[in-house]
Amino acid sequence: MNAVLVEQENELRRRIPSRAGEPAPQREIGRSLLFIDDEPSIRLTLPPLLQEHGFQVKVAANVPEALEAIKTNEFDVLICDLNIDRTADGFEVMQAMRQANPDAVVVILTGYPAFETALEGIHIEIDDYVVKPADIDSMIRTIKRKLSARRAKRL
Repeated sequence: MNAVLVEQENELRRRIPSRAGEPAPQREIGRSLLFIDDEPSIRLTLPPLLQEHGFQVKVAANVPEALEAIKTNEFDVLICDLNIDRTADGFEVMQAMRQANPDAVVVILTGYPAFETALEGIHIEIDDYVVKPADIDSMIRTIKRKLSARRAKRL
């Protein structure tokens, strides 16, 4: 089963540029999204759904991949699992995104909700705290609303 998931993920990564040096699709303001999750099944299912809503998605499976992507690309949206390599290490990725792009929409995606992590998210000014399994339509509406508000603020 894991081998099948790995092969499907590799196929998806071939279709979605996610590494430095690969040609990236033309960037549309407000549509560049970085998605980080350590679960192969979620990395296979969520990015295509996000693409259907018009996002250009780059995928990372761990903290080092995510930090490298943030250093080498400009993202408008971050959807980040909370527990990637260690407990609550998604905050490291979120803080890196806040430094790289303070206006980025930042969403925590977690299967292990807790008051403490929600509070920490408030302190770093996340935009949403989503519990797995996620209501994708609701998450997309929130992201689009936050992006529109940020665009209006810049004008």
